[in-house]
Amino acid sequence: MHGRRALLFIVVSVTCLLAFVIAAYVVLSKFRPEDEIRRMLVAMSEVQTIRERSAFSWTRGEGKSRVTTTLYATGQFDLSNPSRVDQATKFRLFRLSRSKDYADLSGEIRTIDGISHLTYAPPGPDVDGIDFADSDTWVSFASGELPQWGAIIPGLDDPFGNQDAGNVERAGDWTPEGIARLRYLLSRADIFVVAYDDVTELISAHATRVIDARFDPDALRSFLRDGIRARENREPTTAERLEVEDQAKALEKLDVRFWIGIDDHLLYRVQAAGAIPDATGQAGENVLVPFDLIVELSGANDPFEWVAPSVSFSFYEVLGRTLGSYGESSSSTKHSMEFLPDDVARLPTESVTTSADPDNDGLSNLLEAFYRTNPNVADTDGDGIRDGEEVLSGKNPRGEGTLFGFGLGE
Repeated sequence: MHGRRALLFIVVSVTCLLAFVIAAYVVLSKFRPEDEIRRMLVAMSEVQTIRERSAFSWTRGEGKSRVTTTLYATGQFDLSNPSRVDQATKFRLFRLSRSKDYADLSGEIRTIDGISHLTYAPPGPDVDGIDFADSDTWVSFASGELPQWGAIIPGLDDPFGNQDAGNVERAGDWTPEGIARLRYLLSRADIFVVAYDDVTELISAHATRVIDARFDPDALRSFLRDGIRARENREPTTAERLEVEDQAKALEKLDVRFWIGIDDHLLYRVQAAGAIPDATGQAGENVLVPFDLIVELSGANDPFEWVAPSVSFSFYEVLGRTLGSYGESSSSTKHSMEFLPDDVARLPTESVTTSADPDNDGLSNLLEAFYRTNPNVADTDGDGIRDGEEVLSGKNPRGEGTLFGFGLGE
């Protein structure tokens, strides 16, 4: 009898112990989206090369003065050198308003071994001294020269523009020690308030978790200041602290969604939407600019495949053609002027005519292809609103959601 009781006691004790161990394992191994975002930040900081496709749209003005700008970009970045970033990015911009004219500009910029190379698809912007009608026309810029060109995308007028950037001391290059400090910072970053509803999605054969987030205002400001400390190994200056405040105000009200790889913790897609203070407006104005941004990432650590163009004009050759002897200065000479200032830049424009817009929805056939709408149906998604009106309002003309809620266009 005593032996049976002892055996029963042992069985019960072992069962309770196993139950406790299993319960502890379940609790301790429970998925925490905050930890997953930290793992993603660390994983992305270790990536050497990455490919990206992105779409960015924002709307200014109301009623007849409303203008919607759409910018697409695709390219590859080489992040392996802490002192510079090599990259090749193709871009295309459309600007659509209530008028029958719209702007269309596309081009490419490459930065290889510290030298930047810029070209535009014909006809390109109207620039004195150089003709971009030739598809093989490139302009090359030595280190420090590119800002003198002025607007890479003339009249872009993006809402993130920082008019006070000139008051902030140029950041130094990342050193190996600074990168180590950054990775340590990222591994402990807790800057998001997150929500996860067990949603997963397959992106380019990679299983991902879909995590929604918003920035924690105080934690975001602390993180941005710590980022300066990590890079510069010093305390932020007063100008840098003011810049951090501006950046935080622009970010803290955004809704962000991450698609993070389940196996590798890499970021495969991120979307942000909301309204941010207009950084290009007049001081004291409280103007909000609604926008939508989506970025798809792929090809982590693929070989960087881009090279510099074989033939190009130097920036000072272009200056020489336009300004005579002024452009004959040594390329090391610095000037405060901008060759293509944003306020006088001239974008190529096209007109939407009846023949170019057979369904009379406000989008030409070219714009219909760009936004992937039906060129013969004025209301592609059948919601009672013309496609052009939906695009101008930042809405998805092919269904529900925002302009890029359905994915990236070509």
